Amino acid sequence: MTAPRKPTLAADVPVTQLVAGVAKVRPEERRDVMGAFLTLMGFMCGHALLETARDALFLSALPARQLPWAYLGIAVVALPLTLSRPAFLRRLSSRHELSAWLVFSAAVTLGFWLALPLGGSGLLYALYAWSGVLATIVVVRFWTVLGQLLTVTQAKRLFAVIGSGSVLGAIVGSATARVLAELLPARHLVVAAAAVFLIASMGPRLLTPLTTAVSARPDGVRPTVDLAQLGRQIWARPYLRHVAVLILVSTVTFTVVDFVFKLTVSRYVPAAELDEMFSSVYLTLNLLSLGVQVVLVSWLVRKVGVSIAVAVVPALLVMAALGFAVGGGLVLALVLKGVDGSLRHSLYRTGTELLFVPVAIESRGRIKAVIDVLGQRGGQAIASLAILVVLSATTRAAVFGVAACLLAGLWLVLAWRLQGRYLDVFRETLSDEITAAKIEFPALDLASLETLLSTLNDVDDRRVIAALDLLAAQGKLKVVPALILYHPSPAVVIHALELFADADRTEFLPIAERLRDHPDPGVREAVLRAESVLRPDRAVLERGRTDPAPEVQAAAVAGLIAGGWLTGAEAEQAVRAILDSDHRGAQLALAKAVRHRPDGAFEPALVALAGVADLAVLRETVRAMREVKSPRFVPVLIGLLAERSLRDDVRHTLLALRPSVLPRLGEALSDRGLAHAIRRHIPAVISAYGSQQAADLLLTNLPLVTDGMIRFKILRALERLRSDHPHLELSGAVLSKTVPQTLAVATEFMHWRRALETGAAGEPSRKTAWHDLLVDLLRDKQRHAVERLFRLLDLQTRSDDFLRIYQGLHSSRRESQAGSRELLEGLAPTGMRETLLALADDLLDPAAALDGEDDRLAYTDVLLELLESSAESLSAVAAHQLAETGDTQSVDRLADLTPLSAAHGEVLANAKATIEERAIRQGEKRRA
Repeated sequence: MTAPRKPTLAADVPVTQLVAGVAKVRPEERRDVMGAFLTLMGFMCGHALLETARDALFLSALPARQLPWAYLGIAVVALPLTLSRPAFLRRLSSRHELSAWLVFSAAVTLGFWLALPLGGSGLLYALYAWSGVLATIVVVRFWTVLGQLLTVTQAKRLFAVIGSGSVLGAIVGSATARVLAELLPARHLVVAAAAVFLIASMGPRLLTPLTTAVSARPDGVRPTVDLAQLGRQIWARPYLRHVAVLILVSTVTFTVVDFVFKLTVSRYVPAAELDEMFSSVYLTLNLLSLGVQVVLVSWLVRKVGVSIAVAVVPALLVMAALGFAVGGGLVLALVLKGVDGSLRHSLYRTGTELLFVPVAIESRGRIKAVIDVLGQRGGQAIASLAILVVLSATTRAAVFGVAACLLAGLWLVLAWRLQGRYLDVFRETLSDEITAAKIEFPALDLASLETLLSTLNDVDDRRVIAALDLLAAQGKLKVVPALILYHPSPAVVIHALELFADADRTEFLPIAERLRDHPDPGVREAVLRAESVLRPDRAVLERGRTDPAPEVQAAAVAGLIAGGWLTGAEAEQAVRAILDSDHRGAQLALAKAVRHRPDGAFEPALVALAGVADLAVLRETVRAMREVKSPRFVPVLIGLLAERSLRDDVRHTLLALRPSVLPRLGEALSDRGLAHAIRRHIPAVISAYGSQQAADLLLTNLPLVTDGMIRFKILRALERLRSDHPHLELSGAVLSKTVPQTLAVATEFMHWRRALETGAAGEPSRKTAWHDLLVDLLRDKQRHAVERLFRLLDLQTRSDDFLRIYQGLHSSRRESQAGSRELLEGLAPTGMRETLLALADDLLDPAAALDGEDDRLAYTDVLLELLESSAESLSAVAAHQLAETGDTQSVDRLADLTPLSAAHGEVLANAKATIEERAIRQGEKRRA
């Protein structure tokens, strides 16, 4: 019999898919992918040869019921050998250690080939155990090294390609075993496996050296694994604990399925035909596995996510095991083994490896090794002991079929419940990175209080004033002695008087009386204002009106009006004289006096003071308005929001005027005629009210506002409302309408930008300065639209997951970027998942994201669409670019367009004239 060549041709379509997958490998990734692919392919080729030899030799000499002892031997040997690494291996880098294990595997396998002629069942048990131990050690080390090289995003894209090497190697090994089984005794497959292992040892040398592989210890020796500590760490984290249990249960299931298959085969197939039987079955299963790996795995992982993809294997095993338990026989056993063999080394292996990628890279290797070894070999040991117990009572294969069905069902439940915890790992990682520490000033202890009091004697006025403010903020102003008013600095005295008056202290007044004749007019004004608040005296105020300093006179006038001693036309005339004067000190003194002695009679004066072009006067005027509390101040205060240094005071004053202010703030927010510098700060003021009316007002304006900056400010305001007042209801109807609109806007910006980039790459003449500016504008607008979109999704879901994702996508750490994308894939609404992922991919890697419809847009068509944009900047730059590269078809569009402003109209006219002039010159050249 000759080796069949037909199965090789059956892999043509998967191989084509594999080539398409390889084409997506980035240039900087090719070396690692090639090294990993060749290493895995070589090892699995050798292991397929060894596996065929060991099964044929074992079952031809021993009954199948002895297999559990071989399984148990694998677990007993593999656990300590994998977890306790020899000292000389710990001195090697990860890739060199992997090569060393392959060389060691070749040497031990060669030794078995030499010893097999000596015979003995013990040697067959040892060979069986060695094949399993070898797979555990090498495969665990291989995927650990690979997991350290790649992020979760890269892993989901590349693991399917790399994993194809596993299946392709198994196919080559099985086909070779099929040929050799007809020509040579089964034991010679062992020496062939040793030779392949030796060749595979060269593959890891292509992998990138890992900077995290060796610790910072001077001798370069990596620390040994503390199993007890790692065990506690794994058990303490729900996600790792869940993965460990899942791998344990899956291994028990696979072991039972394998035993069912070999028990059935040993009963139906003669011993002399076992080597051909196993080689044929393994070849067929590996071909199926390759097809699954190349065609299904990558698509399934991207489409439904890692955690759901992992659940596919147990779901199919439940059905196959149930069928065998009911029907029995060789055919159904082959079907059961077919599910196992086609999915274990493709979908299951890729899925479980991806489960470890979210774990922090610093501990991933150690944690993965422990879970893999304990889960796989511990599960194999548990399964072996359980099989031995059942065999003592019955050898019916149907009983083991039922057990496999129940185990697969438990596995399915564990896989289905994994999704939430899988996403929690990314939430935890991102939260650790983006959560900022909040620092509050601690309460003053006795030593700090003594230090501040000693600072009051400092020669630096600024330090004295700062100490006074700090004591006032801490409620310790009473410990400041009134003798501070004898301080030689007028600035310190004035500040102390203001603080004492605000704190309603009166014991300083006798000292203040002695300062009425202070040479500094500012001190005299502060004394008069403090006295008019704490102990108003008409005689003292009348005396102040005769003071030569205008600011003292203003303080006296305000005090007399507040006390009712100056009224009517005389009061109006006195105030008007202060307002009409150019003396800023007098105007400031009037505002301060009104703040300390508020009265409705000062409303016209405060409105007039709000027009003074002096920040100090304006600040005191706004604070005085806060005390007077008149709705008449609302338009004035809204206008003052444009001044940055006054904004906080204006906001607090508007809040003091509630509840009549909110409707007027809503009108101002929707007033497109109001200056942008004012409108963009109104949402923050509205949100500060913290009421349902405020929330409804912001949501009402959200879909109506066309300005991107103001929409962003509304979103920030809504976020503050939700955070500070979680009981408030946010209209789901408005958010449900706004989210898809914003998604469409962001996607449109991305399509336009990529079409322009593609068009300029095809025709370099288009790459002008205007082109670059337009691309930058679109990228900036896309970024802002995406941020608004994620904030809207946050509001819609009443969580902070999407904002956390957005921040993670902008992280400088590639692990955080990849984790954010994975979290987005799991949380994105179904109808917009693909578009959201495309936007995220475009953000992370614009050169590789979304090859599709946007690239088919015509360059000129995009410019013409942008020309009609409501954003004047986009329209103007597009017009300039059309003038540089446009044809005569754009002239009519330029002529028909309504300018957004006079400057915009001038740009359009110049662009039209430039295109027409170019057309005339080209016509003259053709005629010439």
